[in-house]
Parts: sequence; C-alpha cells; structure tokens
Amino acid sequence: MRRSILIAVGARAIRSLTAARSHRGRFPTLDQNSSFLGPEPRGKDARKWHIRDKRKLSPRLREFFIYSPALGRTVGVRVLLPGIPAEVSPVIHLYHGGGDDFRSWTDFGAAEELTLNSPYLIVMPDGGAGTYSRLAVGSEVHDWPRFHNVEIPDFLRKTYSVDFAPESQLLAGLSMGGYGAMKYAAWHPDRYSGAAAFSSPLDPLSAVPAFDIIAMREGAKSMTIFGDPTSDRSEWIANSPYGLAENLRGLDLWFSAGSGSLEESKDRDLLESMINSHGERFSARLNALGIRHSWFPRTSGLHNWTSWERELGAWLKTLERRRDYGDSNRRTRPRREVADGGEFSFLTGHALFDIHGWRVEISRRRAQIVRFGEVSAAGFSLSGTGSFRVRTPGLYTPNGRYDISVSGPTGDNAYQQRADKKGRLTFTGRLAAAMHDPIIPGKRTQHFTTLGQEEIITVRIASAPEDSTTIVSRDSQADSQADVSDPAHVDDETGQSSAYGYTGRTSAAAQSPSER
Repeated sequence: MRRSILIAVGARAIRSLTAARSHRGRFPTLDQNSSFLGPEPRGKDARKWHIRDKRKLSPRLREFFIYSPALGRTVGVRVLLPGIPAEVSPVIHLYHGGGDDFRSWTDFGAAEELTLNSPYLIVMPDGGAGTYSRLAVGSEVHDWPRFHNVEIPDFLRKTYSVDFAPESQLLAGLSMGGYGAMKYAAWHPDRYSGAAAFSSPLDPLSAVPAFDIIAMREGAKSMTIFGDPTSDRSEWIANSPYGLAENLRGLDLWFSAGSGSLEESKDRDLLESMINSHGERFSARLNALGIRHSWFPRTSGLHNWTSWERELGAWLKTLERRRDYGDSNRRTRPRREVADGGEFSFLTGHALFDIHGWRVEISRRRAQIVRFGEVSAAGFSLSGTGSFRVRTPGLYTPNGRYDISVSGPTGDNAYQQRADKKGRLTFTGRLAAAMHDPIIPGKRTQHFTTLGQEEIITVRIASAPEDSTTIVSRDSQADSQADVSDPAHVDDETGQSSAYGYTGRTSAAAQSPSER
C-alpha cells in the first residue's frame, strides 16, 4: 500500500514538473533537440566525445551539443561564464531534476541572474530522466556517471581555463540532481570539495518507488536501476549518499528541503514532505559520524522552482561569505596530507576504483561493499570477496626496498619488494572467501556467503635496509572476506531508523560560524 502511494505521488510530481516546463517562459532554443544535427556519429567518430554544435545565447550563456560515447548519443550542456572573470576559474557542476533538462536552471531557476557576481564557471549538463546512475535501457547502457565525471571535466579542460584542484570543484543540484551531486561527492571525495542538494532524496532505500519511476521514464524496466532492494541491497548502498556518508568527511555539505506546505494554504506536497524526512535522517547520520554539515529544514516550501531558486541563492551567498573569510582554505592542508601519504578510509561498491592516487582492482562474482581502510604510506586494510590488486601512488623511493607484512585469516606472511621507478608498490592476492564465492548462489551454497565475513586483510609497509638479504615469497595470499556492516536502516514495519539513532537537526558544532 505504501509503495503504491509513493508511486502515485512520484508520478504526479513528475507530470506536474513536465507540464510546468511547457507553460512557463521559453528560451529561444527551449524546444530544440539534437535532431537538427542529423544522424548520430558512427564508427571512429563515436569513440570519443566531441562538440557537434555550439551557440552564444547571451553575453555569459553558452549552449553546446556534445556527442557522448558513455551515452551513445548527443546531449546538451549549458555553460555560464563567470560573472567575475579570472585567468583560471573555479567550477560549479549544477544538475537538474527529474522531468527537466540542461536548460532548466537558466530557464526557470534564474541561475544566470543569481551568479552575476560569482567567480564560478557554472556547467549544467543534461542528466536524462535524472537517474544519475549507470542504467541498462534495452540493449544500451546509459552511463551518466561517466558522462558527468569523466567526459564533462574533459570538455571543460579543453574548452575553458578552469581550476581542477578539489578546492575549486563543487557539485550542486535540485531534487534528483542533488542526489547526483551528493553521490558523486561520496564516490570521488578526492575530486570535489563540497556538494549542495536542494529538496533531494538522499536515502534511496527509503524511496525505492521514486527511483523506480525515474528509471522507467528513461526507458528501463521496473526494478532494474539498482536491482531488488533486498537481494541486491549492496547495489543500493553503493549508490546511496546515506550509505556512503562516511566518505563525505572533510567536504562542505549543504542541503535543504521545504516542509511540503505554504503558510497561506492547507494543501500538502507529500513528495517534499518525504524528502524533508530524508534530510533529517541524513543529517542525523552525519552527526553520528561527527561530519560537519549544514542542514536547513524550511518551515514552508514546495517541490517547485520557487523553492529551488531561493535555495540556490542562499547557497551561493554562503559560498561568498566563506570566500570572504577564507574559510575554504582550512580544507587544503588535510587533502595535501592525504596526497603525501596521510591516512584515509574509503567505502565503495565499485570493483575498480582510484582514490587519492591509489588504484584498487577486485575480481569478484557478485556485487559487494568494500572498505579500503587505514590507508597511508604505512599500509592499508581491505575487506570484501574475490581476488585483489592494489597499486600505491608514488610515495616511496624509486627502486627502494621495503619490508611487507600481510596478515589475514589464513595466517601471516612477510616478504620484500622493490618500488618501481615511479616509487609505487603493487600487491596482489586473494580474499579468504574467494575460494567459497559461488557464481550462482543457492541452497547448496548459501552457507558460503557468511564464511569469512568478519575477516580483513591487512598490509603493512616499512623501509628495509638495502643490504638486507631476506627475501620471502611474494605469494601474500593470506586474505579474507569481510563485508562492511550494512548501513541500510529503514524498518519496513515502522519506517523508523533502526541502525542509527536520530540526533536532531544540525548542532551548532556542525555549522560554520557564518551559518549559525
């Protein structure tokens, strides 16, 4: 019953947003699509992104049509040049919501007017139906994360003079666009310094029907965006800002939501009310982790452009105050320490990932959450199933010899390894459950899924004397499976948090002085 109500509410909200687009003010190219460019590129031309058309819409506003190999088609991108020009400009990646497109922020959200005195270059890429996820549609795969996080930065690098230091890269969005902004920040905390979400669902496992609707609007089948929320729970967590919240430590986080009502009206916007509850839970989760953030639950406000224009303006004013007080500079030192071998941890659902210069590859037979923890120049820990390969950044003396010790559920092992000419070390091995990880789980193999769940492999690295002659086998295959404890938390019966206690709205300690 609850799922049916949410589907009905979500469908009505998307229809109303689409209707609003057709009746409000129109920009000259509002009703155009890429059909005027002719057939999509094929063969060699389809292997790399390229600009197919561009135009100047105003002194600051530019519109591009870019062919994306990640999507297999041409999509639109709008760019607002900085209101305060500079030789090198910081960037805000600004995402639209479901039912809108790359033109929406300038057509309906007053983005051009609000950024008139801003030093940021604003890039507004298309997001399709608004999944901000890798989605199978028939025989095609729409890889929106690759388009947004790989092709768009490459487009900016080759088209404009922008600063790609993490301190100069920000993410923001409304509704599903805010979900995308927070998720990308959790996926790539080493690329971005902050994220903002306006009226956004930040806990997908608490809004399964809404995500299902968005995926179906793009052409996918029901329950295929992240799979079944029960049997494919790890996929949902891997795409959840709530589930990956610990990755957001050290970033500037700003999110808001309306109450779902207006003071002069008795009508209720159930979608905005649901999203407001997401913000409350997300704030409580961040508080429990001790992560600074700014959460603004508004006493009024609906899921509409009036609210989002207000929130974009409020966030931009916050950025301006922080620039004036030099508040953002406090984040540069921790990032440099990590880049120089300082300790960090990272939670992910990806089998292949790069983080702070480390590359991790895991060969696995099923989706899982992996914790890459206690990572520093002195070593790391790794949990999960399958076999692994870890390559460090160039933190070590080129061709220098190092003592390596590996601890796992099957015992300990020690050996020596020389760094390569770039000062990198490489480790390979098997996690303990790799030998008990059936391709097709079933009744005969279901007990394998619990074997080694609490085991973690630990690798320690130390300099070795150059005259040392102790060489031990490199087969450091003493490894294990240890799936991360499930951060999914919603009790289907009560709808209340069962794993994390609610700690209230953002405390004063979690706000910057300018936000209290």
